[in-house]
Amino acid sequence: MHIPSIKKREIILVDDNPIDLQICKMVFKKTQPDVEFKIFENGFSAMQWFAENESTLKQDGNYTLMLDLNMPVMDGWSFLNYFEKLEHDLKQKVNIYILTSSIDPVDINRSKQFPSVKQFYSKPLSNKIIKSILEADSSN
Repeated sequence: MHIPSIKKREIILVDDNPIDLQICKMVFKKTQPDVEFKIFENGFSAMQWFAENESTLKQDGNYTLMLDLNMPVMDGWSFLNYFEKLEHDLKQKVNIYILTSSIDPVDINRSKQFPSVKQFYSKPLSNKIIKSILEADSSN
């Protein structure tokens, strides 16, 4: 199975579960050995990083953000509300994919209200999901 590579794309993982984070890293590394990760345990930490690095992020590379919905401190929905208010130049550098344990149709439909969300996936991350993400990201 051929899986396209990510062109200078960094993976941002926003999830509070260390097991899910480890699975994500293993599955991505299996298909993309040179990929680099930024890891945040909640939406607030990710939001702070975006705020502190906004000008650099607008200029550098492209990012794939895997977002859990149910986290302490700041959940995925609150992070998405923050992210949608960022400048267009920054938002177009980040492809957001929800990766959550939820299979609730309400959550799936709610995710469609956020233009920055490219797709909604249920855990666990699999090679099939990675392939879909990498194909979508390589066209951007």
